[in-house]
Amino acid sequence: MKKNLLVYLLAFSAITNLSAQGSDFAPVGAKWYYSELNFALKVIPHVTESVAKENYQGKWCSKLVHSSIGPLPSPTYIYTQNDTVFFYSTVTNQFEMLYDFTAEVGDTWVVGGVLSFDNEGNALFADTIRVDSISSIAINGGSLKVWHISHGIFYDWGRRIFERVGNESLFAPKFAMWELEVGGLRCFETPDTAFHFVPYPCDTIYSTISTTDAPNAADGIAVFPNPFHEAIYIRSDPLSAPGTFLLFSPIGNVVRRQKFSGSVEIGTASLPAGIYFWSLEMEGVMLRSGKCVKE
Repeated sequence: MKKNLLVYLLAFSAITNLSAQGSDFAPVGAKWYYSELNFALKVIPHVTESVAKENYQGKWCSKLVHSSIGPLPSPTYIYTQNDTVFFYSTVTNQFEMLYDFTAEVGDTWVVGGVLSFDNEGNALFADTIRVDSISSIAINGGSLKVWHISHGIFYDWGRRIFERVGNESLFAPKFAMWELEVGGLRCFETPDTAFHFVPYPCDTIYSTISTTDAPNAADGIAVFPNPFHEAIYIRSDPLSAPGTFLLFSPIGNVVRRQKFSGSVEIGTASLPAGIYFWSLEMEGVMLRSGKCVKE
């Protein structure tokens, strides 16, 4: 009888703790699908999945596992409190803020416990996120709030955060020279809902050597050269849907915006040397993003 009472109290405590923390960002069964470029030059799905609920370091957490090397260790423990998501960093050995879904335009927050290095090789342990604007997108018959953000130049992450889903490119900021290229959110699924950000199946695998088996028009689009000097060129199938190329400065400002269908040249002679980020969009959906350097 005492054993059953103890089990009941532990379960009640866990449920009460979860309720107090607010909406659950990562219920058991939630899956994030990203694109990963492996050493065989194939684009494969990188999956982050919530597999259990556990009491970890005094917090009722979602236990996340990753299908391969990513920006966070596997498993990763996260919890949600008042629409803010925290993860346990093995760099600082404490919980750090990851997403603030209450942020307004002009707000900032710090993602601590993520390791990067500046140009002189000095270690950096935090990335500052700033909300530049807020909008919404229509997806899967519904609507999602979107935070358009900028962040530090020595981290890769992405420029948009979707409510209930997270960043468009990667689960957490990562060091820019990570060996395996993981990035580009394909899908987010839970037992109750699903959001598909690409027009092909979440688990698609394809080769980067040939575009004959590419799953959609965006994978037949070439953005080159890198590094670039006087211009950036976009080459695409002229029969594909018209798209938009966006080039971002290191602090997230749009410095070039170009509609394309077929091949176009984008002048960059007036841009200063440095690191830039780009994305390809079709019908308001981000299909691919990347980083390039002007010398």
